[in-house]
Amino acid sequence: MESNIVHRSKRLKGCHNEPMLRQKSAKTKLSDLSEDVLGVILSKLPTKEIVRTSILSSKWKQIWTVCPKLRLDSGIMCCKYVTGTQLSMQKFIENVNAVIKQYNGKLVEELEVKFEFDSKLAEHLYGWISFALSSGAKNLALDLLPVDSRHRCDQYRFPFELFDGGSISRLQQMQLSFVSFESLPQFCGFPNLKKLDLHFVRANQIGLPNMLANCISLEWLSIVTCHLDGELTVVHPLPRLLYLRIAHCGLSKIEFSAMNLQTFVYTGAWLPIYLGHALELKDASLRFIGKVTLEDALVALPNMLPKVRNLTLRCFISLETPVLLGNCLKFLQLKYLQLGLFVKGDDQINILYLASFLNAAPFIEKLELHFTLCASSRCSEVIKRLPRCTHNHLKSLKITGFAGCTGQVEFLVHVVENAPNLETLTIDRVDYFGFGIDQEYERRSRCKALDIAKRHLDGRVSEKTNVCIT
Repeated sequence: MESNIVHRSKRLKGCHNEPMLRQKSAKTKLSDLSEDVLGVILSKLPTKEIVRTSILSSKWKQIWTVCPKLRLDSGIMCCKYVTGTQLSMQKFIENVNAVIKQYNGKLVEELEVKFEFDSKLAEHLYGWISFALSSGAKNLALDLLPVDSRHRCDQYRFPFELFDGGSISRLQQMQLSFVSFESLPQFCGFPNLKKLDLHFVRANQIGLPNMLANCISLEWLSIVTCHLDGELTVVHPLPRLLYLRIAHCGLSKIEFSAMNLQTFVYTGAWLPIYLGHALELKDASLRFIGKVTLEDALVALPNMLPKVRNLTLRCFISLETPVLLGNCLKFLQLKYLQLGLFVKGDDQINILYLASFLNAAPFIEKLELHFTLCASSRCSEVIKRLPRCTHNHLKSLKITGFAGCTGQVEFLVHVVENAPNLETLTIDRVDYFGFGIDQEYERRSRCKALDIAKRHLDGRVSEKTNVCIT
C-alpha cells in the first residue's frame, strides 16, 4: 500500500517536470494593428513624441500621421527656445507646417494650437484652421492667450468665412482664447456644437447671441473674461444646455432660455439674470463683486433660481438696515446653502438677520456660513432673539470664521434653538481679513471665540447633536 503511494507520488512529480504542450501564441506587432487602433494609441502622446515614432523603422515613417488629433503646443515643440521670442515663433511655425505637410490627405478630427498670439502668426493660423476644417475636424482649440493679455486688444480675428456647410455641421467642440468676434457676420451657428469654451474673447452684443441662438445642440458653455459690451441675451431656446458659466464679462444683463440647465456659475457685478424655466437646475454658484444687500439677495435670487437645489453665494453682504424678511419668495427645492460673506465692522451686530435665508428655504437640510470679518468686535452678554421659527429639515450647520461677535452668537443660538433635528454642528475659528496679526494674537482670539461659543451653547444643544468646535 505504502509502496503504491510512493510510486504514485513520483509519477505526479514527474508529470510536473514534463514539458506541457504549449499552444503557439501569435505575437502581435504594433505595425500589424489597424490604422484606427494605432490612431487611438498615438493620440495619447504629445505631437512631438508622435512624430518621433517615424524614426523607429522605414515602415513607421508615415504611420504617425494616422493619429487624428493634432496638438500643436509651443511649449513642447519649441522647448529649446525662450517663449515669446521671434526665434521661438519662427521655429514653431516651421515645425507646425512640417507636421501639417505630412498630414496632407489624412483625417484630422482635432486641432489644438497653443501659442502666445503675435500678429505675424495670423496668416499661418488661417492656413492651419483651413487645413483642419478641410480634413474633417470635429474639435477646434485655439489657446492664443499672451502673458500680458490685460494690456492688449489685438485678438486674433476668428475666420468664420472658412466654414462651409460640411465643416459647420461637423464641429462638436470649440475652445477659443484671445480671439475676436467683432466682425462676426450673420453667422448661422453650429447646429451640432456640444461644447463651447470662450476665454478673453471680444465680441459685440448682437453677433455672439445670434450665433449661440443657433447652436441648438449646445450642452456646455463657458464665457470667461470676455468683452461683450452690455447685455447677453439669447432668446432662442437651448434645450440641451446643461452647464453654463459666465465670469468677469462686464455685463448688464444675462438672459437664456435653458429649461434643462443643471449647473450655473456666475462671477461678476450684481445684475438681472434670467434662465427661463430651468426646472432641472441642481447647482448654482454665484460670486458677486461689490456690495449686495440682504434684501436684494432674498428678493431677487429666488426669482432668478426658483428650482435650485444646491446654492453657493459669495459676496460683500450689506446688513446696514436690519430686517427679517419673512414674506419674500421661497427656494422651495433648496436643500444645501453655502454663504461666503465678507462683513464689515458696522454690520456685524446685524448678522442675526441672516436667518432670513432659512425662512426663504423651508426645506433646507444643510447650511454653511463662511465669514470673513474686516474688524474685530466684542460679544454682548445680552443677545437679541427673533420670533420662533422652526426649521424641521435642517440637519447640519457649519460656521467658519467664527469670531464670537454678538451677531454671530445671536445667529448661532437662534439656529440651535429652532432646529430640533440638527444632527451636526461645526464651529471653526476666527478669520480676520486684512490683519497682519501674529500667531499669539491668533491663538488668543481663537480661544476667546470658541469659549464664547461653548458658553452660549451650554444647555441649548440637543443630546442628539454631534458638536465639533475647533
